[in-house]
Amino acid sequence: MNNAADDAGDQARAETDIPLAADDLFAFISDIERLFRLNPQLEIETWQAAPGGFHLAAKNETNECRVDTAAHIALERQARSIAIRYETGLKRFTTLTVEPNGVGSRLVAVDHYPVIEDPQDARVAEVDRSLVPWIAAIRRHLVRRARWGGMPGWRWWNEGFMLAMPPRQRRIVRMILWVSVLEFIVFLFVAAIFWLERQQA
Repeated sequence: MNNAADDAGDQARAETDIPLAADDLFAFISDIERLFRLNPQLEIETWQAAPGGFHLAAKNETNECRVDTAAHIALERQARSIAIRYETGLKRFTTLTVEPNGVGSRLVAVDHYPVIEDPQDARVAEVDRSLVPWIAAIRRHLVRRARWGGMPGWRWWNEGFMLAMPPRQRRIVRMILWVSVLEFIVFLFVAAIFWLERQQA
């Protein structure tokens, strides 16, 4: 965790540059449920929308801790900033900020924690280590979306069907698909050899 103490406590920070206009990126991250489901280390069991926020029950694969909390969302459209405050758990709140960056934009995510002076404190085990892979997954998704999102069914498959599954099941589905594609390529290769041998006979 990249810690930096401030008045609010300790922080874990991750950021990435994304080739997307700042307003478009902010519109994307404003869908909080989709954003959380993109976290490859968060196994969401239930997600219930609520006025001004949501209730989440999940398992964090990075620390094997369960998450069961209500959260409140504050959007600052002019500042392109979102604050998600959690009612329970070690993590107090998460801020997501979009900054213009040349032709694209930068997404900055910060998790805020209370200061823990003793490294042997049992609460250290509750620190969410999924922040960096989460931000990396958001970037990968948006790059693929820019490239393939116009294809019929792409968004339904990648932002609907796949995101409804836990991360482990998504990984299994992708592996099955890749194996199927490789098997089909091998089949075509063998069929091409058979056809050429028949042509030469």
